[in-house]
Amino acid sequence: MIIGVDVVFIHVKDPVKMMKWYTEVLELESSFSTPDLHWQELTFLEKTPSRFALDCVSENLSEVEQQKIMISFKVKDLKAFVEKLESKGVKFRGSQKIIDAGPTLFATIQDIEGNWIQLSQRK
Repeated sequence: MIIGVDVVFIHVKDPVKMMKWYTEVLELESSFSTPDLHWQELTFLEKTPSRFALDCVSENLSEVEQQKIMISFKVKDLKAFVEKLESKGVKFRGSQKIIDAGPTLFATIQDIEGNWIQLSQRK
């Protein structure tokens, strides 16, 4: 069951340049980044449960990374929801349906028009 939007992120090629633009021009604040700066989250002036992030992509873009903006829906029990979606014939990206990305578990699915959507569960 989807309980909200977890994160909306933009695939970017130059994460340092993009972070500078979002912090200086839009005046958002950096709140979290991976050591390699490939994932950088920004916060809003008023604290909200929503997250916005920049996700660095390589030159060889996957079919998911070719989509510039990604929405990730928050779920309480990702494993159970993935099983439910599998029974409905939903297309997943990759053979490993649930990925452990540190503080988050996620699965990437495709809607009926080919848009990639993520489902995530914060640990």
